[in-house]
Amino acid sequence: MKTNKIENRITYIILTFACFLFNFKNITFLSFLFGSLLALLFIFIAEKTNLYHFKLTKFLMFLLAIFFLIFYTNKLSYFITDNILREYSTILISFTILLTIFILGKKGYHTIIKVILLASYFLFFFSLLGVFLTLPYINIENITNISLKSNNLFLESLNYAFLLIYSYFLIYPITKTKFHIKDFFLSIFYQLFTFLLVIFVLGSNLTKLYQYPYIVIFKKVNLIGFIQRIEIIFSMNYLFFFFFLLLLSFYQILYFLKKYIKKDKKINFFLILITIFIFFLSTIL
Repeated sequence: MKTNKIENRITYIILTFACFLFNFKNITFLSFLFGSLLALLFIFIAEKTNLYHFKLTKFLMFLLAIFFLIFYTNKLSYFITDNILREYSTILISFTILLTIFILGKKGYHTIIKVILLASYFLFFFSLLGVFLTLPYINIENITNISLKSNNLFLESLNYAFLLIYSYFLIYPITKTKFHIKDFFLSIFYQLFTFLLVIFVLGSNLTKLYQYPYIVIFKKVNLIGFIQRIEIIFSMNYLFFFFFLLLLSFYQILYFLKKYIKKDKKINFFLILITIFIFFLSTIL
């Protein structure tokens, strides 16, 4: 299941950026800094000790993947009903998300990576477009008001570090490829750039006020009536970033089952059972 370093790099950037966006409100500049350092230290230890090869680690990742799918399918469904498809129910959207993930996840890791790479052109293009559209609304003075305060710096840093580490385990140990520190720093730079962009446009106080500050900054954009509600375009970008995180979390479950169950029929049975379990729990959260 070998993949090249470019594929791993792009996938890691997308996964960590998805985690960053959905936890934007709970990240301060200091927790971002300390969490990054903590994650980098842990990843180096994991690389040196082959931590993923321990059965306990694989089992914990299996459980974490189920938790991620339950919790974040729910969050993603509400995000879609809030920003894109307001007339649809979250139950229908959750079902559609999980069905799509189930079908695509069964195709295998290489297929998933190829889909991510193809989508990355559009994701990064719209991210770059977003920067140019928001340039007129940047207020450099907002940097002087950047909040360094945190409700609980330790927990926020730990949470952010956990998300970076989780994204690492979804890629490198499974593909049996070496982690490159460049991948980590590129992902951190991308997140930091976005963090500062939002602060420059909204300021610290408004950033903490909104549920999805990255989307809110595009509500300021005015294309002289040419496009109504341009933030919907960037909501779709947001959606795909996070969809790929859920997709690789699903594959983590499949990968675990394949390790310990040899018959395809039994694997399919347990996979269907787990997916139904995830669907019901995600809808009653």
